Amino acid sequence: MKKLLAALAAVAAALGAAAIAIRRAMARWARTPDAHDGVASVFPDGPEHLIPTDDGATLRVVEAGQGPTIVLVHGLTSNSDDWGYVARRLVDDGFHVVGVNQRGHGGSTVGTDGFDAPRLAADLATVFEQLEVTDAVLAGHSMGGIASMSFVLDRPDLANRRVTSLVLVATTARTSRSDQRAGIRLISKRNAERMSGDSSAVRLVARGLFGREPSGALIEAAIASGARCPETTRIGASLGLLDYDIRDRLGSIEIPTVVVCGTRDWVTPLYESKAIAAAIPGAMLEVVPDAGHLVIWEAD
Repeated sequence: MKKLLAALAAVAAALGAAAIAIRRAMARWARTPDAHDGVASVFPDGPEHLIPTDDGATLRVVEAGQGPTIVLVHGLTSNSDDWGYVARRLVDDGFHVVGVNQRGHGGSTVGTDGFDAPRLAADLATVFEQLEVTDAVLAGHSMGGIASMSFVLDRPDLANRRVTSLVLVATTARTSRSDQRAGIRLISKRNAERMSGDSSAVRLVARGLFGREPSGALIEAAIASGARCPETTRIGASLGLLDYDIRDRLGSIEIPTVVVCGTRDWVTPLYESKAIAAAIPGAMLEVVPDAGHLVIWEAD
């Protein structure tokens, strides 16, 4: 009995220490200056398009600016607004940006085919065809990178004519590792609407999505973005990505490619980006020191 009580006391002490550490970290993050001065990540104003797909979905696509075209594709439980910081700078620099809200996200609906990578690729093909996008840079973050790679692999006839370069940000060519499958299942079950008041969840978001010292404002913005994603999409899209693996096909990508990843990305770790860059002929790897999975919010 004494040993049991001692063990319970040790566990209680450890949990207490962990709770104190979480509170201290949250207090520190709250004091961290917001690199965006409180400005939210919102896609620039411009025309919107509702594009039907062949399985009954409707894709909401937004655009802004004038000049060379850059197509931006967001990640899981996200939407085109999460490309907002990047998109605004591109518009200011004289580019035309197109934000694709993937099925079930950002006002787009879900068709009968679900969410697997070939379906996401077909959606991108539909956007390029319907909007007659040409001479474009295609940039995909996380699940957007999965969709982008799958598009250029599944529809090389279209992609090689319409896409001048490919930018893959914080993404992966597989979800076959056991820890990846566990993480995807966790995302599919977590109720994002309850996360804001949960200190453990806040710490999970901070450590999972950001670099060494994120600001409290960015952490709360990430939680709010996830909360806006419908539960059916969070579950369906998460499970649709299970056991995806295109590593053996990457060598056939002919489009000039840049792969970007932060050194503190725990969702799609740097070694995944290194493997992608090594497999795509001539691809360049850009490593962002101390950035996490939401490198599109953290990097200048």
